[in-house]
Amino acid sequence: MILDIKYSDDIKILGPLYYLDCYNFWDLKRCHKAFHGKPYQDILKKIKTNSVNLYNGDATMAVVDFDKYKNNDHYLSSLSPNIKRDVKKSSSIYSFKEFNFNDFIPDFCEINQSQAKRKNGINPWYLNPPEFFRCDIEERAYWESHYTKWFGLFRFQKHYKQFEKTTNEKLVAYCQVNVDGEMASIGLVWGHASHYKNGIMFHLITKACSEMMNQDEIKAFVYYGWGQYPEWKKRMLFEPSKINLKI
Repeated sequence: MILDIKYSDDIKILGPLYYLDCYNFWDLKRCHKAFHGKPYQDILKKIKTNSVNLYNGDATMAVVDFDKYKNNDHYLSSLSPNIKRDVKKSSSIYSFKEFNFNDFIPDFCEINQSQAKRKNGINPWYLNPPEFFRCDIEERAYWESHYTKWFGLFRFQKHYKQFEKTTNEKLVAYCQVNVDGEMASIGLVWGHASHYKNGIMFHLITKACSEMMNQDEIKAFVYYGWGQYPEWKKRMLFEPSKINLKI
């Protein structure tokens, strides 16, 4: 699959950098030094010269090919009955929507903390306090073909606050989507461990995929390598595909 990521010297590419060095390139504003320094140029050079193993046909990624579906309703209707059941259950409890990351940093951190007792552990980066993720840097974070969206599942909770702001809702799962031209890539994604039984992750990811299908230019929804949880991804209609980036 050839995907034109609309590269130019005037913008910063997001998804490919995240997949190659996630903790140093997870957010344009919060990784300002990395994106504007030698680390960015070094990785960009590797992508251009095909010396990394994730792109240009060297690795198999998990991909939803939008050309296989007439529209987002067709994609959602193509899910298996079991996945539809989980999505329906979750939808009766939580609302799905795009959100501003800065407004829900404490909940973001609580979700990460809920995963700390995982059998295989968790990267300590996720366990940083809310102050670590706050950012006051003014940085252009949107171009016509390069931008980040945050999607989440929320549960209504009257008078609920995040920092000083009253939100009246609690974030229970998040999914970061980085868009580069024809490719939309899942970045940070996780749900609160105590809510997993309600089918939140199938709900979150399939709805995020559905939302990106509404963007005319995007041709594929990418969720890192096929070798990571392949059966789980397959249930959401991701398929193995080798990606070539047109730069």
